[in-house]
Amino acid sequence: MTAAANNVHVTRFGFLLINDFTLLSMSSAVEPLRMANRISKKEIYRWKTISESGGPVTSSDGLSVNFDSGIDDPDALTVIDVLVVCGGWNIEQNTTEGVVRWLRSVASRNMGFGSTCTGSFVLAEAGLLDGYRCSVHWENIGAMTDMYPKAHVSRSVYTVDRDRYTASGGTSPVDMMLHL
Repeated sequence: MTAAANNVHVTRFGFLLINDFTLLSMSSAVEPLRMANRISKKEIYRWKTISESGGPVTSSDGLSVNFDSGIDDPDALTVIDVLVVCGGWNIEQNTTEGVVRWLRSVASRNMGFGSTCTGSFVLAEAGLLDGYRCSVHWENIGAMTDMYPKAHVSRSVYTVDRDRYTASGGTSPVDMMLHL
């Protein structure tokens, strides 16, 4: 193989996990990336986990996940092409002003933004879904439509609109990631 054949563009994902995030939904986004790497026998995707504090966050089922970096880490986004916000239970109570401010501050970077489950609420609160179509967990469609009228909430299990990638939850991120 030539050197050019070995040069593969690696797409790098950052998963920002919000307290009480849905582990199934997050895993459904990561597993297609892992399997694509395995099937291709080379690294074409890379991912890291990000939390507000840089410490573990507890998922809605009580399991804790360790993190690669926190939002205050200046290098948190240096190797990220797409930032995916993973939401879950009690998203309105678990969305902090610190996370919203951080998302607004990184919005000017040349990257895509996505969400799983109720992570769309966090993106919408930061204004990152204004004028975009998006998906959210079906139980939250009405509330999101009322709270964020500038976001065009879809009933689709996932929505891709320009550089915004949103999935409704459960296993729907598998479909979104396969589409991407």
